[in-house]
Amino acid sequence: MARTPGWWRRLWPGSLFGQLSVIVVAGGLAIQLLFSSIWYDVRYSQVLEVPARLVAFRTVETLHKLANGEAITHLGSETFHPELLASPLATPPRLDSGQQNVESMLQDALSQEVGEAVELSLLDVTIQDENGHARTWAGLFGLSHVVGHFDFQLRLASGQWLHIQAVQEQGWNAEPAWRVLGDYALRVYLLRALALAAIALIVVRISTRPLRRLVRAASALGQNIEQPPLPVEGPREMRQAAETFNAMQQQLIDLMGERTQLLAAVSHDLRTPLTRMRIRVEGINDARLREKLVTNIGQMEELIRSLLDSASSGATPDGHAAFDLAGLISEVVDEFVDTGGDVRWHGAPAVIISGHVASIRRVLHNLIDNALHYAGSAQLTLRLTERWVEVEIQDDGPGIHDQHLPAVMQPYVQGEASAPSSGIGYGLGLSIARSIVMAHRGRLALDNRTGGGLRVVMALPTHAGAKNE
Repeated sequence: MARTPGWWRRLWPGSLFGQLSVIVVAGGLAIQLLFSSIWYDVRYSQVLEVPARLVAFRTVETLHKLANGEAITHLGSETFHPELLASPLATPPRLDSGQQNVESMLQDALSQEVGEAVELSLLDVTIQDENGHARTWAGLFGLSHVVGHFDFQLRLASGQWLHIQAVQEQGWNAEPAWRVLGDYALRVYLLRALALAAIALIVVRISTRPLRRLVRAASALGQNIEQPPLPVEGPREMRQAAETFNAMQQQLIDLMGERTQLLAAVSHDLRTPLTRMRIRVEGINDARLREKLVTNIGQMEELIRSLLDSASSGATPDGHAAFDLAGLISEVVDEFVDTGGDVRWHGAPAVIISGHVASIRRVLHNLIDNALHYAGSAQLTLRLTERWVEVEIQDDGPGIHDQHLPAVMQPYVQGEASAPSSGIGYGLGLSIARSIVMAHRGRLALDNRTGGGLRVVMALPTHAGAKNE
C-alpha cells in the first residue's frame, strides 16, 4: 500500500533552485531568530543610553555640589536619591550583557565629565513603562514611554561611596506601531529573504550550468550520436561526469561502427552466393518453382539491404540543407500516382525545413507504401505551427491493435503478423523511419482512427524552429 506523502512533501519544490532557495532563505531567517537574543540585549542598551547619560550628568552635578560643601540631604529629588556610605553595598554576582553595557556607559560618561577614571559598580537597572510595569516589546521598539530605573554606586576621593537610585525617562516614538514594526520587518527580514533568494539564484545557476549542459547533451545523444564531445569544465564532479559521458559516447560510436562493418561484411559475403543461386534458378524448367525461388531470393536481398539501412540510420545523415517539404511531398505523391497508387494530396503552400532531403523522401516513401500495402489507399495532410510542421498520413485499412501500437516501431515487429510482407517489410521499415525522423529532431507517432484505419503523424521542426534548438 503506497503511503500518501505528507503536506510538507507536497509543498516541497521540485526544482533544484526552489529547494536551494527554501533552504537558504529558511536557514537565514532561522539564524536571524536564533540571534534575536543578541539584538534584544543591544536594543536594551540602546533604549537606556539616553537615560543613562542624563543620570550621569545629574551625578556629576551632585559631585560638584558635595565638593562645595552642600549637604547630601539637600541634593535629592523625587526621581534622584543620593546617599553617602562608609562601605560599598554588596554587588550582584553577575550582570547580564545588557546591564554590563549600561554599567560601561555610566562609567565612561562620568569619567569624561570628571576628567579621571571613576570606580563604579552597577547594582541593578530595569526598564519600566510610565505605570511601573516591566519592560515590553513596545518599549524596546520605542512605541511607548520608557522609564529607566538605575541603582549604582561609585567610590569618592575621600574613600566614601556615593549610592544613587535614579529614575529617568526616555523619549518615545510617536509613529504608529504598524509603521515602525513594518519598517523593521521590511529591513530585517523581507530584504534579507530577497537577498538570500538572489544569492541562491546566482549559486544555483553557476553550479548547475554544467549539469544543464550534460542534460542537453544526453538528450541530443539519442538523436545524433556523432555530436561534439561535451566540454570538460566546471567543478571537479562535473568534469568527471563530462569525461565519463564523453567516454560512453565514444564507446557507443565504436560499437555502432563495428556493427555496421560487421553487417556490411556479412551482406557482401551473402550477395555472392545469392547471385549464384539466382543464375542457377534461371535454369530450372518448372516455371512455378522458378518463380517461387526468385521471389525468395529477392526477399533475402531486401532483408540484407534493410539490415544495412537499419545499422546506418542511427546517426544524422550528412548534407543537411533548407528545402520545401510541401514540394517534396508533391514529388513523392506524383511518383506513386504515376504507378497507379491511390494517394490523395491537395497540396499546400511552401514550408521550409532543414534536413536531409533523401532521408525524408525515404521516410515518405516508406509510410505511403505501408498505407498502400495494408489499406490500398493513403491521404496526406500538412499542418504548420509556430515551430513544427506535421505530415499526417491516413488510410482506411484494418489499423493496428491498441496493445501492439507501443511496440510496432521496434525492429522486427509488424502491425499484422498474418499480413503478407511488403517490399520494405521484415519489421524494419517503421524502425528505420523513426530513426531518421528522430535524427532530424522530430517525432513519429501512430494511432488508430476513430472511424477505422491508421493515422501516422511525422512532426519535424520548421527551419526557424531548428535554428532555435
